[in-house]
Amino acid sequence: MPLTFTRAWEDDRLDAELLRVQPGERVLVVAAGGDAALALAADGADVTAVDRNPDQLRLVRLKVAAAQTLHPATLHRWFEVGRDPAAPAVYRGWVREALDADDAAWWDTRIGLLAGGLHTAAGVGGPFMVLGRILRTLQPGLAREIERTPGVAAQAAWWRRSVRPLLDNRVTYAVTSRTPVLGSLAPNPAEVARIRRGGWFHGLTERIDGVVASVLVRRHPWWRPPFAGRPVDPGDGAAWMDEDRLRALAAAPARLVLVEDDLAAALLAVPPGSLAAASLSNVPDWIDAPATALLAAAVHRALAPGGRVLVRRMADPGTDAFRAAGLILDPLSVSLPARDRTALYERVDLYRRPAI
Repeated sequence: MPLTFTRAWEDDRLDAELLRVQPGERVLVVAAGGDAALALAADGADVTAVDRNPDQLRLVRLKVAAAQTLHPATLHRWFEVGRDPAAPAVYRGWVREALDADDAAWWDTRIGLLAGGLHTAAGVGGPFMVLGRILRTLQPGLAREIERTPGVAAQAAWWRRSVRPLLDNRVTYAVTSRTPVLGSLAPNPAEVARIRRGGWFHGLTERIDGVVASVLVRRHPWWRPPFAGRPVDPGDGAAWMDEDRLRALAAAPARLVLVEDDLAAALLAVPPGSLAAASLSNVPDWIDAPATALLAAAVHRALAPGGRVLVRRMADPGTDAFRAAGLILDPLSVSLPARDRTALYERVDLYRRPAI
């Protein structure tokens, strides 16, 4: 299976903040690009990262191996910039021997992705870069404003005056909801079907509005590359590449275990009440209502009393399978879509299993 995600497309720093893992706690997450799993493992949790796509797990294992051997500046080039002409030679000299034979054979034929452009050659990153080039063409001052704006107040004022009108209009809604454009940005057909409605698009511009009023785009790991044409600086990217987390991860790589499985099946495989926390990304966007109910029941079974689970949804489903399964929705959830810096999600919900 090809790589779908070369990096997280949800705010991994928000995961770390909300799940508040403690050393030795057991956590289960979706693997995807591996960023949330690596950050939580660096924070001391014993993390199981699950994915049905074996190639996603190979990417995470490459990140783990690289974290053991490479300088932080090289890690930044490989996994944040996503482009390092020296990557094939560095891989053969330093990283390959840290992989098992199967993963090494797989990466032997694909390490060129990191030389030519990991985020543009695989997965959903390429279409977002194309979108950014289109927007920079429509608004030639976009990159200059992102790089020079003195603060978030000026940034928000410029966005509302010059960029938001390009997105928040009937033509844009029609192009994105009725043409194949959306399908190139969202990798799952069920997900595409759920967000092909005006409410999500109207809400998207509102969520972007909130982000640009609180975060400088030049420090934004998802938006600076497509809309300014430059990667973020070290320290502004994936949380696991922060220097303190890298040191912790290098000292204890065994905290992260990777499992190729269905997410609900993986949850059912752990002892009841054994997880302190879980992060399900937006898996409910990809599955139908009965499967979501099964997933919610599996989460309830796996969590310890007081355990926490974070669930994102691109489109509000209208019904809440997780509350129906007996979990408690944290009131903080109301504010979370505006705090997830990607601005993609209509719902970002934090649940807890009731304490006994």
